[in-house]
Amino acid sequence: MFKHLSAAFFTIPLLALFLPAAAEASRLEWNQTEARIELKPDEEEARAEFVVTNKGDETVRIARVKTSCGCTSSILNQKIIKPGESTTITAIFHKGKRQGLNHNKLEVFLDDQADAVAMLHMIVQVPTLVEAQPQIVYWNPSTSRTERHIRIKLDKRYVNEITSIEYDRSTLTITAEADPDGRADRILHILPKSFETQIRETVLIHARGVDGMKAEARLHIFVQP
Repeated sequence: MFKHLSAAFFTIPLLALFLPAAAEASRLEWNQTEARIELKPDEEEARAEFVVTNKGDETVRIARVKTSCGCTSSILNQKIIKPGESTTITAIFHKGKRQGLNHNKLEVFLDDQADAVAMLHMIVQVPTLVEAQPQIVYWNPSTSRTERHIRIKLDKRYVNEITSIEYDRSTLTITAEADPDGRADRILHILPKSFETQIRETVLIHARGVDGMKAEARLHIFVQP
C-alpha cells in the first residue's frame, strides 16, 4: 500500500510540472512553422518571418530562440506576448560559401521551461550554378591508373556556357566532350602525367550566362605515389 501511495505522490507533482508547459504551447498559434526559400545567385541572405499569437488567457514571455547553425540568426520583435497579441521571429540565413539545400532549425523557449515550445524550420535552397560530380578525384597505390571522369552540369537559368578550364598542364591531362547520355553539359576526362609524384591540384571551371552572370566550380585532384 505504501509503495502505491508513493508512486502516486511523485507522479502528481511531475504532471503538474509538465502540464503548464504543454498548455502554454497549445495556446500559441503560428502562422507557419516551416518556410522554404530559394536564393538567387546575387543574394547573400534569406529571411523568413514566423508570427506567433497568444490565444491563451495568460501573458507569456519568449526567453530565447536557439538556432541549429551558426549561419542562421534570429530577431525577436518582442519577448512578452499578452493574450490576443502577436510577435514575429525573423530568421536570417547567411549564405557564405554554402550551396545546395540548407535545413536550419529554430527552437523557441519560454521562461523557466527546459523544453522548446516550438520547432521552426527554415529550408533554403542555394543554387549551384556549376556542379561537378564528383568534386574530388584521387589515385593511390591501391587504385587503378586510369582516367577519372567528371560530369559538369550548368544551371541553365543563370549560366549556359563553359568559358574556360584552368589547370596545371605540366601535371595533368584533361580532355572535355559532350555527354552522350545528355545527363551533363560536359564530361571531363582527367589523367595525371605521372603517378610517381605527389600531386595536389585544383581545377577551376568557369561559366557564364547571357546576362553576364559568371560562376565557377572547383575540382580537387590528388595523387599519392
